[in-house]
Amino acid sequence: MNKMSTPPGSQTPEEAMRLIRQAVQDAWSQACRHYGLGALPEPTLDFSLRGRMAGQAGWRVRSLGRKKQAQDFRLRFNLEAYALHPADMLDDTVPHEIAHLIVVARFGPGCKPHGPEWRDVMEDCFGLAPRRTHQLALTPARTVERCFIYACTCREHQLTSIRHQRIRRGRRIYTCKACGAVLRFQEELPDPI
Repeated sequence: MNKMSTPPGSQTPEEAMRLIRQAVQDAWSQACRHYGLGALPEPTLDFSLRGRMAGQAGWRVRSLGRKKQAQDFRLRFNLEAYALHPADMLDDTVPHEIAHLIVVARFGPGCKPHGPEWRDVMEDCFGLAPRRTHQLALTPARTVERCFIYACTCREHQLTSIRHQRIRRGRRIYTCKACGAVLRFQEELPDPI
């Protein structure tokens, strides 16, 4: 692919997006030629991914009777990951995410995300080792965990915002392991300063 020698952080976000777009176009063309996929529409790109994920592939599923077809391919990339590790992003992350899209284009949306089809695309088309996750040091998207106080009949419990939202939306009920009572919302703890 594209071996980078530019020091991390020395490019503007616009330049980073341009280089990622070019890497996507190159990898997409290479894969479409390699598998004889013709003029498969290029994926749309989004650079809003944050947190510990370097890249993400997505698509919409359309049902054709019993058969399902993937369409509207899209890719999301983390610009922080690019700023810290540009060569890894262009040489590994872009092909990794393109491989996901090629698999669903060839076999449909029922394949395992990092199954044998994906591994074959990584090795046969891109000549890369099929690694499921990256080893890039990235900061989490959420650094402050908000706590919500819930109570049962015997004590108070601190729940995360994720569990609080599950309860609020009616998707989950949590009970105390000690007394078995359903946890009831009391208050939100203030954010730490």
